[in-house]
Amino acid sequence: MNNPTDSFEKVFSSKNKMLIVFSHPDDAELYSGGTIARLIAEGKEVRVVKMTMGEKGSRQEKVSEEELKKIRLKEDKEAMKTLGLKDENNIYLDLGDGQITNDMKIIETLVKQVREFNPNLVITHNPENIIIRFAKDTNWFNHRDHLYTGRNIIDATYPYARDLLFFPEHLSDPKYRSHTVTEFLFVDSYGHEDEVFIDVTDYLDTRIKAHACHSSQYSMQAARDSADFFTKLEGTDRRYERFRYVVTD
Repeated sequence: MNNPTDSFEKVFSSKNKMLIVFSHPDDAELYSGGTIARLIAEGKEVRVVKMTMGEKGSRQEKVSEEELKKIRLKEDKEAMKTLGLKDENNIYLDLGDGQITNDMKIIETLVKQVREFNPNLVITHNPENIIIRFAKDTNWFNHRDHLYTGRNIIDATYPYARDLLFFPEHLSDPKYRSHTVTEFLFVDSYGHEDEVFIDVTDYLDTRIKAHACHSSQYSMQAARDSADFFTKLEGTDRRYERFRYVVTD
């Protein structure tokens, strides 16, 4: 591949607020850690919402869910600090690891985030594909939590956060207002015709350090390996995070 075009200015130049919605602690770093760090360094306001605490994400038999939840919360707070995220924009919904479904209760929870934060763009999981195709011989399953997280935040932005008669009780509180989002970046959409590349070369070390904060899940070497796997492209020494860029009516 020839050196791809950095789409940072194309996607973000006219935007001030980005809402990032992922299923688990460490998803943000894995899929978009360099982009988050670059956005914050550029003075953009970023809010990162974690749907669950990832409390089932361990194969260690002697670790309870409550113990792991505490560990992962501590790790994630340190990771978000490493990326430069403000505390007030670090959101934990704690909806139950492995229990994300596409239902109105979860949609309403996300509607509140959209109506309060008023983002210009949302970054989230691939909401369509059960099988993620990275390359010809490299595929993986789209985690159920990821699939439904993507669907829920799409539903929350359209039509529920926009239309005043959905959850009208929200609007009695002045911190909530009708809001429309029409631009999205979907991760895990490799090779899509709408794919864009965000140059994160100058933020790669920050991405790796933040990812390695999740030490119950990743070693420093594993974080480096992950960065290499997801950001290296043949034919260039620059590093890129990849997204499907969608603009809706």
